[in-house]
Amino acid sequence: MRIRPCVLFDFDGTLFDTAPGIMHCMRDALASCGYDPGGEESLRRFVGPPVLDALREFYGMDGAESERVKQVYRAAYRSRGVYECAPMPGAEACLRDLRAAGVRLAVATSKPQFFAEEIARRFRFDGYFEAVCGALEDARSAKAEIVARALRELDISPADAVMVGDRKYDVYGAAANGVPCIGIRAGCTPEGELEEAGAVAVADDFAALRALLLGERPLPQ
Repeated sequence: MRIRPCVLFDFDGTLFDTAPGIMHCMRDALASCGYDPGGEESLRRFVGPPVLDALREFYGMDGAESERVKQVYRAAYRSRGVYECAPMPGAEACLRDLRAAGVRLAVATSKPQFFAEEIARRFRFDGYFEAVCGALEDARSAKAEIVARALRELDISPADAVMVGDRKYDVYGAAANGVPCIGIRAGCTPEGELEEAGAVAVADDFAALRALLLGERPLPQ
């Protein structure tokens, strides 16, 4: 695969370690709504997918019940969870080098857009991106739809883009738009998930990712 001139980055677990805030708030929301939140491994599953989809998949909730739990979770995340995060090690250096090389950058995340924008501004990451595309509403939070919107906002074709993400949802959402995905392993990435989902390559850290994106390490053909 040739080097692509535009890179779309996932947010949670890829650019930022947002797991502490997501896990703490989801644990409290589930418990307060009468559910067993489980341990750390159970809660890590919520880092990546849209909240409603995750509640339905992991707990079998119907629409009304998942909405009830989501509202409790979002209130907690808005008040404290959004502050429990930090950039992933090496992320900013990688973004800086990509921009210096003329690569166009954008965020494509199922996270509510205002949360992604707030965190990016707080850590001064916003200047690296031409667009931050997140969920504008829960009904439009699927990764495939977000990636499609990012392509439109940047006015680029799938042939000119590559996705970077840490979960299978990133791989599937990119593939639905004809965009290849490079996986990056993070603390919330289940073993083998990225490879099984069809990532074209998997990086262990941002140094390895940078080498792939800048052509210093060849991508699979």
